[in-house]
Amino acid sequence: MFTTTSPLSPAARANALDRLAGDDLDILVIGAGVTGCGCALDAVTRGLRVGLVDARDFAAGTSSRSSKLFHGGLRYLEQLNFALVFEALKERSLALNKLAPHLAKPVPFLYPLTRPVIDRSYAGLGIGVYDLMGAGRGVPHHLRHLSRKRTVCGSGASTASTDT
Repeated sequence: MFTTTSPLSPAARANALDRLAGDDLDILVIGAGVTGCGCALDAVTRGLRVGLVDARDFAAGTSSRSSKLFHGGLRYLEQLNFALVFEALKERSLALNKLAPHLAKPVPFLYPLTRPVIDRSYAGLGIGVYDLMGAGRGVPHHLRHLSRKRTVCGSGASTASTDT
């Protein structure tokens, strides 16, 4: 049982995996995202001997798999990972139009701007490119910009923008 802390480094990881291979465990949790870490914590607090492994580092991925949202891919677009943006668009389209149209639906969201001119230009360009990449894929486009007043008053906020 590991009760000490160690630095997060390639050498420490290799050492931990070597020790893990030699131990008898009650549970081995594969995937150290929020869900895997929560399962491991729950099992440890119940007195079980637990191993926790991940292909990468702990909590290295996003929480999209547990939130039940299809993340739109703006973060991947900003990273110029166009292949991942197209993959996200394909998955959204499949869920919305073929696999589960009775379960999946666009969810309105507001994207706050702290620097109206810069943020609106930057976010608007990203969303515009994202919408162009999704054209013809059956994925809803982002609808409109709202002023602070219209957002606070609630007129139209429910249709501000869509993402699933």
